[in-house]
Amino acid sequence: MGGALSTVNACVCGRGLVTINQKRYLHQDNIGEGGFSYVDLIEDAKSGTFFALKRIICHDKKAENEALEEVEYCRMFHHENIIPLVDHCIKNKGRLTEVWLVLPYYKRGTLYDEYQRLATKNEKIPKDRVLSLFLGSCKGVEAFHNHQPEALAHRDIKPGNVLITNEDVPVLMDLGSVAPARVTIRNAKEAQALQDLAAERCTMPFRAPELFQVPLHCIIDEKVDIWSLGCILFSLMYLEGPFDQVWLKKDSVALAVQNRNLPFPQTDLYPATYRNLVRRLMDVEPATRPNISWVIEHVEALINDNT
Repeated sequence: MGGALSTVNACVCGRGLVTINQKRYLHQDNIGEGGFSYVDLIEDAKSGTFFALKRIICHDKKAENEALEEVEYCRMFHHENIIPLVDHCIKNKGRLTEVWLVLPYYKRGTLYDEYQRLATKNEKIPKDRVLSLFLGSCKGVEAFHNHQPEALAHRDIKPGNVLITNEDVPVLMDLGSVAPARVTIRNAKEAQALQDLAAERCTMPFRAPELFQVPLHCIIDEKVDIWSLGCILFSLMYLEGPFDQVWLKKDSVALAVQNRNLPFPQTDLYPATYRNLVRRLMDVEPATRPNISWVIEHVEALINDNT
């Protein structure tokens, strides 16, 4: 670990043995993959502790620099609700490089995994747990938004990016989308650049409306995360995001988002205050969405009302 990233001792040396910065791990399984990354389950050869190894495949220097930004954002935060970095290195593979991140392993997986388990048993999340999981997610977002000297935004908050610890604490992961929160859009070229970046890094059913069609002469800010948190709260209640079905049917998610078509069921286990909070967070106009401090205060008040 330590300051600068290095290329030392990042190799697979023999059957199932992975060495990272003089530390040996046993490769156990492949547990996930994304566009240009793979996640392996590895075990510390000495202690027997399990970790997740995220390997980001970089086809050019730009991709490598972006991967190193994710490393730096992971190093930056020491917060209960944000995934910490255990170790890191760069592996050279001919024309390609791989940036490796050693991360804690959470055997319960993500909120998305939890939804699948509950849906199979036809169960819902109790209302108190909905608020507890949501509050923890909000506190992770708060750390990004209150970062100094510059506010940050996660920009890809979704159930698949929220891990659950054994103590039922939510942990935000996948910091590859994190960036300075406030972006000034002065012309069409800048608007298109941010729109293209959002299409690449921000999952469509959880993407804020201002990222689908970036307006000219505006400032895009951390309110994009507030919209996504509204989607998270909806998903905690109904085990899927408000626009998941639109996306699965291959209808226009952008149109559904702009129209804010929130498919609340006619009969509901949850209080109206929960649905009202979803609507408040998912205001189509970013300027009228609340900030993260308001959201946390409001959720804490709801928790107190439930006790």
